[in-house]
Amino acid sequence: MMQLVRDWYVAREVDHDESLTETLMEWFSRRPSLRDVTVFVADGVATLRGSVPTNRDRALAIELAWDAGSDDIQDDLKLTRPLAA
Repeated sequence: MMQLVRDWYVAREVDHDESLTETLMEWFSRRPSLRDVTVFVADGVATLRGSVPTNRDRALAIELAWDAGSDDIQDDLKLTRPLAA
């Protein structure tokens, strides 16, 4: 989906996938535990790749992807710390 936005009074098209990717990368960069997460968005589906230290951080990354407007999420995240036995 494309939408028109004003950028210094010049109308330009913004790709939803590109906008979603930029938003998520900015949000993830603000959280130290999510800085190793990369995002790929295609047709509204956000694919999360990389590593996170805990399941709580995995859940946060997924929640942020939903909040940013993803239509669906592919979770390819790996835990860097193994769970205690």
